[in-house]
Amino acid sequence: MVSLAAPRRPANNFMAPTVSSSLKRKQRDASSDAENDVTAQTKRRRVTFDPNIDVQIVMEVEKSMELVAEEVRRAIEKHANGEKGEYDRLRSLFSESPTSPGSAHSALLQKYVMALKDVVPLLDYNCKGLVHSIIDCSWVARNEQFVQAYRNLLRSLLSVHPAYTSTVLKMLVQMFRDTPSTTARAQDDPAIQQPRLTQRIHECLRSFLRQSPMASTYLAPIISDVFPHSTDSTKMHTRYIRNILQISEYCAEIKGEIMSLVTDKVSKIDVQIQVDIDDLEDDDEELVGRAINEAEEEDMSDNESVSSEESLDAEELRKRQIQENVNKLDAVMDLLFTHYDSVFAKGDLFDSDELFESLLVQFSNIILPTYRSRHIQFLLFHFSQTSADLTERFAGCCSHLAFDQLRPQMIRVAAAAYLASFIARGAHVSGAVVRDVFDLLCHHLEDLRIRSEPSCKGPDLRRYGTYYAICQALLYTFCFRWRDLIVLPDGRVPTDSDIIYHDGDFTWYNSVHSILHKNIFSALNPLKICAPSIVAQFARMAHHLRFLYVYPLIETNKRVRLARSMAGAYLGGIGGRETALTQKRGDDMFLLDAYFPFDPYVLPRSKRWIETDYVQWKPVPGMPVERDSDSEDDEEEEDDDESESESDVEAEVAEGAPEDLDDQSTEASV
Repeated sequence: MVSLAAPRRPANNFMAPTVSSSLKRKQRDASSDAENDVTAQTKRRRVTFDPNIDVQIVMEVEKSMELVAEEVRRAIEKHANGEKGEYDRLRSLFSESPTSPGSAHSALLQKYVMALKDVVPLLDYNCKGLVHSIIDCSWVARNEQFVQAYRNLLRSLLSVHPAYTSTVLKMLVQMFRDTPSTTARAQDDPAIQQPRLTQRIHECLRSFLRQSPMASTYLAPIISDVFPHSTDSTKMHTRYIRNILQISEYCAEIKGEIMSLVTDKVSKIDVQIQVDIDDLEDDDEELVGRAINEAEEEDMSDNESVSSEESLDAEELRKRQIQENVNKLDAVMDLLFTHYDSVFAKGDLFDSDELFESLLVQFSNIILPTYRSRHIQFLLFHFSQTSADLTERFAGCCSHLAFDQLRPQMIRVAAAAYLASFIARGAHVSGAVVRDVFDLLCHHLEDLRIRSEPSCKGPDLRRYGTYYAICQALLYTFCFRWRDLIVLPDGRVPTDSDIIYHDGDFTWYNSVHSILHKNIFSALNPLKICAPSIVAQFARMAHHLRFLYVYPLIETNKRVRLARSMAGAYLGGIGGRETALTQKRGDDMFLLDAYFPFDPYVLPRSKRWIETDYVQWKPVPGMPVERDSDSEDDEEEEDDDESESESDVEAEVAEGAPEDLDDQSTEASV
């Protein structure tokens, strides 16, 4: 019986095939080598590549959703037990740049995003490294499906772990400052344009704010922290401000904070320009002024040449930095005018009223206390003239601040300057408003005189600062709006012919003439304290209009010396905030500055918003105007004859008086 387990023995004459014997049948004949080579080359030539075909090489094995979900769950569980291998590989998927070789395609990475959404409760503090890698990954330029899945993951993450809210919001806000590249996408993602990237960021942020209203409390300080530094480029500033203004439209809770933040940052750039220009020499100011005027024709882009800057000396670099800051301020101001105008132009009374109230708050808290700002305040100047109601509201706000005894004297002095400059320069400020404000200032001036004169021992800016500020405001306003103060029998505004051919004295509105006369010749002696340039111009115009004749008093004031005992207290008060522009010597240090905040607006790009709102200074018809000696030969003979007819006293006092108040008030400004 033959056992089945017994091995079979091969026959003695059987030979097992060997490797060598099997390969012998595949070897080529030497005689057919040439023929076979030709055949092989023919076959190789049949394999060609079309250069017009986009060839994509798949670098990864397609994984099912179930497999990815299990991989994610196992990586997190092992990480909790101290095994970090799979966890680190999971982190690296999100940390890699989508353009780096071997990085995961968006289709595969989307599966990991969806799998992570299902295990969000497991992403506790121990998994913070993975969470931060997810938040910091390049997501915004990928395909729409991935972006949607990623946004859902973040929403689930913030719902379960709200501690990550600040981190997520900061990631989004930083993209408004440092815009991600449109090329930061994987091979399987379609091309995308920059506006769509920005839109995706806003959509993501808006969805988080809808989901959690408390997120806005985190957002306001983040927007402030991420705001570009004053030395950053114009493009970065305009891009960031444009985006945070858009945030204010769908996040009303922090709208006021955003608007105040922008105003504060812009005002600091504005003041810094003034400080830098003040530090330059007079001839340098002229050079900078010419550069600013030429900026209108320059491209507003930020393509600076670093190599060219390296070859410049320190002084030239300062000038270039000033020019860059001017361009930056100009671009931002134009952006703000456009944004505010988009609201006022709609005609919605509720929205316009709310926005203007926000402007008044910014004016009271930021603009007014900012010393020597030159441009940011023109937002109020322009939009307060869009209606008679807004004009009265702004004038009323300035009046309240100027006469509020509970406020610091510095604020009251500045408010008086704003009020006078507004009604003097506002082309759309009606004559009725000018008369009402002028009459109001006169009565406040008279009240202060009545209270102060009995104890007054002479002009003293430290003790009577508000009084002198109101008086200078009246003098300045008179130089611009004297027509509105003249009363004709028929109630109309006097024309040039009425002024030139009028016989006798004019009738002046209400009691402004008598009040100014009493105060100018009072013991407080305001003409000694007010800015000499304003006083000189007022004296010439008041004399020509037969309003007041103050030249003898001006001559007397030349011999009045202000008490040196005021120095210590004064320098700690109004005069303590000095710049190169306000550094004075002798009695000049106790005089008011010729600062009126709505003096000519010169930023070349954004001044288009102001041109139709602005009153330029013009001399009284028939009044001779002081000319430079170089231009006297070119003037008409009748002007020369009129100039020669002026009295010797007036000629002496007016010597060196500015031809134009616009010239003297901005002589050291941009």
